[in-house]
Amino acid sequence: MKSTCLSARLWVCLLLAVVLSGTAAAQSASKPIIILVGPPSSGKTTQSEMIQKQYRFAVITREQLMKDDPSVLAQQKTPGINAIEPRMDPALNGLFRKRLEKTDISKGLLLDGYPATKDHGDFLQQVLREKGLGKPLVVKLEMPDSVVRERLKGQPPAQIEQDLKDYHRETDFLSTYFPEANIVKINGDRKPDAVFADIRKVIDKHVNP
Repeated sequence: MKSTCLSARLWVCLLLAVVLSGTAAAQSASKPIIILVGPPSSGKTTQSEMIQKQYRFAVITREQLMKDDPSVLAQQKTPGINAIEPRMDPALNGLFRKRLEKTDISKGLLLDGYPATKDHGDFLQQVLREKGLGKPLVVKLEMPDSVVRERLKGQPPAQIEQDLKDYHRETDFLSTYFPEANIVKINGDRKPDAVFADIRKVIDKHVNP
């Protein structure tokens, strides 16, 4: 009789553990991870602010990471053949993990400017798996280079061309960087409200498929 009771209790405990585990996994998967990318002057900052206001997602930007611990990136500012662009520095991975640990992402997470390289993308995928989070949604604002040049008119032409070159190098292979992500392209060459309307449709479909 005692053996039967113990067995029944054991099955109840196991069943409860499975239910709780499934609930935790569902809660983690329900936290949307949005990655916003786009060329220079494409309005990423404006769209990031509109997304955050609408959905109350936590936001982590590349600029925040670079300011969190400048000493980590200081060595990359020294001229030399091995110098690395700070925005592409692998050291941003560690800074991202630290900031993520102290960020409330219960409503979701919006990433702006990070990840920017395959190394960043691989690290992000690893962190998402560790935390049991779902596949990210990559929203790519598309804009012709000619429009970018016009919007940046007044800046040194050489710098504009270098920025465009860096951007294409970083983003033309998004599917390689984020093989598990859902990548959606949005026409960014419109008024901010029109761009945001399309972004909302994409995010709503991602959150409530």
